[in-house]
Order: sequence, then C-alpha cells, then structure tokens
Amino acid sequence: MKKIILLSLFAGAMTFTSCDPKEDDYTSQIVNLTPDQIVADVNVVKVNGKNVNKVTVSNHTPLPSQISNGVNTVSTAYAELLLFGTGENTVTVYAMNPDGTEISKEYKVNVDEMYYDVPKEYAILTGGTTKTWTWDTELNGGAWGNFGYRGDTGENFALTGSGTWWSCPPADLAGQMNHSSSGTPTGEEDENAYMVWSLSGTKIETFTPSGQAVRQGKFSLEKYGTMIDGWSIGTLSTSAESILFPWQINSGGYAPTDFQVIMLNEDKMVLTYINDPENAGGWSEATFWRFKSK
Repeated sequence: MKKIILLSLFAGAMTFTSCDPKEDDYTSQIVNLTPDQIVADVNVVKVNGKNVNKVTVSNHTPLPSQISNGVNTVSTAYAELLLFGTGENTVTVYAMNPDGTEISKEYKVNVDEMYYDVPKEYAILTGGTTKTWTWDTELNGGAWGNFGYRGDTGENFALTGSGTWWSCPPADLAGQMNHSSSGTPTGEEDENAYMVWSLSGTKIETFTPSGQAVRQGKFSLEKYGTMIDGWSIGTLSTSAESILFPWQINSGGYAPTDFQVIMLNEDKMVLTYINDPENAGGWSEATFWRFKSK
C-alpha cells in the first residue's frame, strides 16, 4: 500500500513540474538514493527536562516520502507525531526512488514519560510493543459461538455468558468449516493457537500451537469511540480475516472487520459481531470470540 501511494505521489509531482522547464531540469537530476541518504531531523519533545511521547520530524529527502510512527503515516515534509509507550520508539521515513524502489530509514528515540494522551487500548492490545493472545475457554468451555444480541447487558454476557446459545471449544472448530471461507482446517482450531498483536505496524499475526503462521492482518482504533449503549465499550477494526477463526457464524465464510468490544483489559478480550446492529432487535443472532492474554 505504501508503495502504491508513493508511486502516485511521485507521478503527481512529475506531472506538476513538467510545466516548468527549470523544474524539469531539477527533476531530471534526481538520482536513486540509498537508505543512508535519507535525511531527516527527528527530535523528541521535552517537558520539564524529560523526553515525552511526541516527536517533530523535518524530512529533507528530495523524494516523495512518508513519515510513520508505526501506527500513523503521513505524507508531509514536516510532522508532529505522538508515540505510544515509554522506552525506545521507532520513527521511520519511507521514500520512493525514481525507478520505483522503496527505501526507508529508522530513527530510534527514547521516551521517559507519557505526557500526551494516547488511546490506552494500544497498550492493552500490544503490551506497548507486542502481546500474545490465545483462546479463552474458561467460561462454558467455549471460545467462539453464537448468542442472542442484547438478551442481557454486554457486561453480563462478557462475565457470565448470559444469553449464549452455543459455545464451541477450539478443538471442535475443525468440524465447523462450513462457517469458514476455505472449508479447510488451518491449525488454529486448537486451544493453544495464538495471535501476536504488534504496536509497530498495528499488526495481527496468527499462529498454530507449533508456531506455524496462519495469516496476518492489521488493526485500527480509529473507530474505537463508537459504541452501543448498554452493550459495547468500543469498536475494534481489523482487516478481513485477521484474528483466530475470524468468521461470522452461519454466514458462509464472511469475515467481519468491525467488532463490538464488550470486554478489554490486560487479561481478557471479548469481541462480538452483530449483523446490521442498527436494525437488529433483542435476541437477534450474533457471533462472539473470547481471548485471553498468554
């Protein structure tokens, strides 16, 4: 995706400058650069003598570029970006050469304390860097299944399973391939399958118990503030087919991308998906996923 965006920016720049012979001369002089030739000033903001969780970045690289803090990416020469944890953080400058090759350079910065507010959910989901989540079978023995939407409050469903219709243990998911998009078990149908959530790149990687990769996706908290009163505490967005057994029940393999979060803390994550929640009534069928930190 970065490459496509940068190519478009570069093409746009070429189109714009072609009207000015002087600019054409300048553009024709641009040569391919190496990552070491990316030039940017990256400075951590200081408050009371301490490095806090914001950086200013001035990018002087004469190529179409992007600046990223690992979560947000901007296509400007100057940026102010928040950082999401204490300790070492990475700011990356990406650039596109005239021949279409992408180069990048990382800048390491250290954060002493959190001064600017950032969504705490980033730290909960990723532990500030990476965090492992696995199936949670502690309630009714199941980790995926269906329930009656708003048969009770979201909190009660999360804590007690109130309103559950059917709860499937991970080991039985291998017999539920009619709900998947492939129809073939992948190895995630095991209570020891797991996901690694990473702050850098906002990645989700799923694995079999032996560590074999199953799939990879991304997550976003941009919609997290959207919630359903009396039911959810936020909305978690992912790319399709990112989490463990990511399919809606009885849908023929549909993978939701916006999940209603009804529990999220350091130890537990309970996600639900309600088909067309704006028009769903009480006890409409919905799907749930239960995970715990590993």
